[in-house]
Amino acid sequence: MENIRQELIKHLPPLFAGTSLDRLTGDALRWRTIQNLRSQKKIPGECFVRQGSRKVLVVRDLFVDWWMGQID
Repeated sequence: MENIRQELIKHLPPLFAGTSLDRLTGDALRWRTIQNLRSQKKIPGECFVRQGSRKVLVVRDLFVDWWMGQID
């Protein structure tokens, strides 16, 4: 599993727009699913930051750590 984590860290930018998650992960992770999980408070809020009033950015390392915990 560590090799998967390292590949994600290498491939994803340190901070990126949530709407680009589908493209960046080859649709392995879907932004609309992540949004649903966020609304249910199933993902730590620190995995995301807001840019302005609408744009949500994903904090790569925190998000990848959370996601890896979901697939163990």
